[in-house]
Amino acid sequence: MRVRGRCPCCDTDRLLPGRDTDGAPICRDCAGIVRDFFYDRCGSEGLLLGGRLCEHCTLADALARLLDDGTGRVAPELLPLVKILLEMDRPKSRLIWLRNPNVVRLLQGLATGNIALSHDRLHQEAPWRTVAHLRDLLMDSGVLPRVDRQLLLYQRWLTERLGTIEAPEHRQLLRHFATWHRTRRLRTKAEKGPLGRSQTNHTKQEVTQAGAFLAWLAGRGRAIGQCQQADIDAWHTESLATRRPSQSFLR
Repeated sequence: MRVRGRCPCCDTDRLLPGRDTDGAPICRDCAGIVRDFFYDRCGSEGLLLGGRLCEHCTLADALARLLDDGTGRVAPELLPLVKILLEMDRPKSRLIWLRNPNVVRLLQGLATGNIALSHDRLHQEAPWRTVAHLRDLLMDSGVLPRVDRQLLLYQRWLTERLGTIEAPEHRQLLRHFATWHRTRRLRTKAEKGPLGRSQTNHTKQEVTQAGAFLAWLAGRGRAIGQCQQADIDAWHTESLATRRPSQSFLR
């Protein structure tokens, strides 16, 4: 049903749902097929979906429903996203994507304002792979300003990492260290050129080992305000290579 080309019998370029005596694809008229495959809205010929629509028109309708801001129209700020999605090849893949409940939730949230249209707000959403793909589309369409991809992935990792820290005082210290020192440094580097994965991996190790040090210190019955040089020396002595990234936190 998806075969298109020039019919060898009538020399017209159209859908070729039939077969001739040799098994070659031919058009419906030459094959004697009574049913027509013309779309009611755009007039093209192909696989009919619900309402006798093509995949492209079906996608347009689906996006209009999902991105309705409550006025019966697509949220104006998301019109560039609609445009880029409709211009992509293979609309079927977009239709499959829209079946994902998380995609539906995110799109509807952005359209109605329940999810603020910002990078910081999207950091709080999950699952991260779905959010990352949607964020790429929002940046490609110009809806959101472009931000370094490795930086975005690091920020997503940091949010999840901080969520695993049980001690509130440790979480607060790590958030301050990671946000005001490490993340700021990555942003400065990203302004000069794309970040490499090795750069963000090193920063992750710095944060991870900083958290490990706080837990280790607590195990010795000390808070960070009670930390002495002897504690730091003992920490490094046990495993210098692994724990070296914590030095930026301990300075």
